[in-house]
Amino acid sequence: MNDIKNLILDKAKERMERFGFKKTTMDEISKDCRISKKTIYEHFTDKEGMFKCLLLRECHKTIEILFSQLEDVSDPLEKLILLTRNAISHFNQDHFVTRILKDDELYLAFVKRKYHEVIDEEIISIIAQLIREGKKQGQFRDVDERIVAYAGFKLFQAFSYARTEPLRKDQDYTDVLIDFLVNALIKK
Repeated sequence: MNDIKNLILDKAKERMERFGFKKTTMDEISKDCRISKKTIYEHFTDKEGMFKCLLLRECHKTIEILFSQLEDVSDPLEKLILLTRNAISHFNQDHFVTRILKDDELYLAFVKRKYHEVIDEEIISIIAQLIREGKKQGQFRDVDERIVAYAGFKLFQAFSYARTEPLRKDQDYTDVLIDFLVNALIKK
């Protein structure tokens, strides 16, 4: 992504974090960037398109952060446990992506299913690869890694940013989720 486009997204993110999507205008972003509105429209067709691009960029940054913490870990089980712990911890903090994902109205209104699926597919593919590694090393049972990765990802969502009742919001369910995933995968 080029410097101008990143500048526009950075300023849009700052403004949206402060004032919300609805109160953020292209005029304000243009002033914040010290560029013309025409330049913004050369990169984005409209505010919704800019928001989708911003969300995708921020989601990819989050994925990079979480998976970069696994680079020195060779054991697939250890990677999966560390990924789960780090991801739950990350999504329990107040990050831009977390606020967007928790704001169902904003998220659903501006992120079409295809963007959601792109992000989910990327994460599920990475988790499936971890499971594949564990199977090759003889640690994990012979399971369909895509289905298990999908189920694990959906459980992660339920235990983190998509948490709903009746789970208590003040209780940490990380160890319960990890125990469930480990016992589902480990060869006995």
